[in-house]
Amino acid sequence: MATKPNASEKLKFREALASARMGVRQSQYELGLMYANGIGVKADREEAVSWVSKAAAGGVVAAQYVLATHYASGTVVPRDDAAAQAWFGKAAEQGHQRAMWRLAKLQEAAQPQVACAQHLKAAELGLAEAQLAIGLAFSTGRGVGADSAAALRWVQKAADQNLAPAQYALAVMHAEAKGTPQDIEMAIGLYRKAAAQDHPGAVVALAQLDAEGHGRSNSAPLAHGQPERRRNPEHWTTLADPGDAESRYHLGLMFEHGIAAAPDMARAQAWYELAARQGDARAQTAFARLLEPVDRAAAIDFYRRAAEQNDASAQAALGRLQSSDAADPRSALEGVGWYARAAENGDPVALMALGHLLSSGLDHVAHDCLLRAAELGYAQAQFLVGRLYASGVGVARDASRSAEWYARAAEQGHAEAQCELGIAVLAGNGVAHSAMQAQRWLQAAADQGDAKAQWNLGALHASGGEGVEIDLREAFTWCQRAADQGFVAARSTLGVLYARIGNPAQAIALWADAASAGDAEAQYNLGLLQSKGEGMPADARQAFGWFLRAAEQGIAPAQSRLAILYASGESVAADPIEAHKWFVIAARAGDSAARANRERSEAQLSAAQAEEGERRADAWQAKIETDLAA
Repeated sequence: MATKPNASEKLKFREALASARMGVRQSQYELGLMYANGIGVKADREEAVSWVSKAAAGGVVAAQYVLATHYASGTVVPRDDAAAQAWFGKAAEQGHQRAMWRLAKLQEAAQPQVACAQHLKAAELGLAEAQLAIGLAFSTGRGVGADSAAALRWVQKAADQNLAPAQYALAVMHAEAKGTPQDIEMAIGLYRKAAAQDHPGAVVALAQLDAEGHGRSNSAPLAHGQPERRRNPEHWTTLADPGDAESRYHLGLMFEHGIAAAPDMARAQAWYELAARQGDARAQTAFARLLEPVDRAAAIDFYRRAAEQNDASAQAALGRLQSSDAADPRSALEGVGWYARAAENGDPVALMALGHLLSSGLDHVAHDCLLRAAELGYAQAQFLVGRLYASGVGVARDASRSAEWYARAAEQGHAEAQCELGIAVLAGNGVAHSAMQAQRWLQAAADQGDAKAQWNLGALHASGGEGVEIDLREAFTWCQRAADQGFVAARSTLGVLYARIGNPAQAIALWADAASAGDAEAQYNLGLLQSKGEGMPADARQAFGWFLRAAEQGIAPAQSRLAILYASGESVAADPIEAHKWFVIAARAGDSAARANRERSEAQLSAAQAEEGERRADAWQAKIETDLAA
């Protein structure tokens, strides 16, 4: 219940009000504080902000800082990061240490180097929070060169000021020998200091050390069987900084395992989820573990997020879930891959599982047997060895050796080898280019009923080449034969041929059929028609869907168009980072328009945003290569 202002407070308020109305800036700030705290007047947050704003505009540094905190938190005034940054900046220019630190916190994601410069200024002025921030920056190398000695020095300075997060960070350095020799006793002492201030990470660390036989044997031991002091759940809630994923993860551990709080799986899961959605890999793994019994698909999604951040436990979990997927061989193979990555990171569960899967050495034996059979002249083995060298599975990718083995099998009349050799000769991939030789091999395979060869032969007759004349009749004949066998890509090419002779209705029907069956070229063609409204009603959303499906299958023009849609926000929510990802992918595939757009996109993004777009492109490329190898 609010207390009544006393006479002294009322007098101070009237004096401040009179002075503030006369334009005295410091009085305006003090009047704002009085309104905020109900000193001499009934509390009125709107009036408080109004007077603080006047003082801030007049250059009162404390008012500028207070006003910035209001904009940063969204209290009283709507949250406005740009306004917060501007007012923190004004206060920082006048040497306000906490303003420098808060300004740097706002700049960390998009401008890490600028943020580090601000942190360093505040740290040199003695602000503990800034000393911790610059110490952690030196530890990770983000925004500043990695320097373990500097990291240790700055974190030590912050810890010496009794800042709990700094004490915790310094304890981790001593426990894990980061920039300093390992010293468990020193770490325990620092953890105790931080835990005394209810730092969640320190509370968890002490419990873990105690379970390992450390901690209680040191100074200030607990009596045998004495429980850790437990707090009300709401007490811990007040300690979770909304931007601190690490604290939220540790709170999840505390509630899951009953560390300094009663066990509560619902609260544990809630804290894990908050930290997981902020990108903390450990929290993503923990959240996925709790989700796994009730929602396998969601668990896999969060395991994957953590695994892509190189979390070994998540990689092992993905290996376990996917390698046992008998219904989806591709998923099973991906699972083995995750086991391998986890094993490389030293995960013991993954090492055991992978060792079990590979204990018989079947892959090595299989390759050796294929090669020996091929050398003995067995055509099917020669074809398979050629395919291994083409894909680089189990051997180094080698287009010339692939063509050599295909040729050996092709000379024996092996239809699939004849087809693949024809494709290689036409592309000049590992062997001299020759449209006439390509036609010879494709014809030989097509005559044996090989649908892929029939389609390629039809496409060659449609485009022509040196020594091969364009012959649309032959093109229609061979593509139709392939289509009759259910070869989807042939239906797409038939669509192109019908469009070429002026029959768009038949072309659209064939493309629709092929696109629905997964043909990327048909999907792209349908996307073009629907985006322009040619031959069918314009439908931007449907066009976006076709471009997306074609782009995911590696069609560079579709990737370029998809990027433009994400950049413009046409038919899909604007997403400049996703747009940059697709510009990068299409540019790498040789799309000239995408190259120019990639440069424009990069110029418009922050360094962090451009880096994220590149990371997504790399991840997409890695997945495509994995799928191709499978």
